[in-house]
This record gives sequence, C-alpha cells and structure tokens, in this order.
Amino acid sequence: MRITFELLSEAHLPTLTRWLPQPHVRAFWDDRERDVAAVRAPYCRPGREVPGFVFSLDGWAAGFIQSQHITPGHGFYSWAASDGETWAIDVLIGDAELTGQGWGPQVIRTFVGKLRAERPALRRVLIDPASENTRAVRACVKVGFLPLAVLEGEDGPVRLMRLDLSD
Repeated sequence: MRITFELLSEAHLPTLTRWLPQPHVRAFWDDRERDVAAVRAPYCRPGREVPGFVFSLDGWAAGFIQSQHITPGHGFYSWAASDGETWAIDVLIGDAELTGQGWGPQVIRTFVGKLRAERPALRRVLIDPASENTRAVRACVKVGFLPLAVLEGEDGPVRLMRLDLSD
C-alpha cells in the first residue's frame, strides 16, 4: 500500500476533527472536545512551527503526523544530536480499524525517510509516546527507536525515544 503525506490544510479539518475525539486517539492525544473552528486554531494557524500532515494509505486519509525541529530552548534539546539536526514527531492513526495492523511503524519509517530527504542534516528523530501506550511504544521499537528517558508529560509519563541516523 502506498503511504503519502499532505500538508494539513483547511480541507482536512473535518477529518482531523472527527479523529481527535475517537477513544483510541483520545486515550493518548487528549485534545479535548473541539469543533472545526477549535481544531483550526492550533493546527492551521499561520506561522505554525510544527508542520502537520495527513497521511493516506492508497489515497485514503488514515491519520495525522507532525514534526518539530528541536532547537535551543525546546524541552527535548538536551537529547538532541551533538551534530546535525534533531526533529521530534508525533503520530496518530485516525480510524480505530487501522490500529493493530502494523501501519504505525510503516508510516513512521516512510515519514522519517521523507523528512531525511528534505533535511539532509537530520541526524536524530525523537518521539515521546505515553508510557501506557504499549502499542505505540512497540511500533517505535520496530522502527528502531531506543529509549532515552521517562519524562512527565502533560497527561502523565511519556517515554522519550531516539532514532539515530547515519550520514
């Protein structure tokens, strides 16, 4: 199946608004109850430093992924690569029937490849799944992420993990 990424736009807002309250998403990505206008504010504001993308499987919108460049002052900066760039990613699979099918690792691998092609200086990718989200942690391990630390997140403990990339 072909995995593609499209920069989040106004056209995606109804789909993202439908995904965010789904129990399997909300358990670990608690974005509160929101209508389209309330989703637009944080996800589509001009100048947003955390680009978001809707990923599709063979043209069918399946989830959301975002990336953020880790720079001085960011809470993860002490775990950044000593040389080159470090980016953090977050991912959610929108429809429950797509969970547990192995899409998480495939989407992450494909997105890291896309990010690396766009950012040749990329040396490390960080991800911080909720510690209780064993499915997400397993997906990250399958991609090759290694544990760095357990941190206190907004909604409980998270496992900060790293994927180091060679030249």
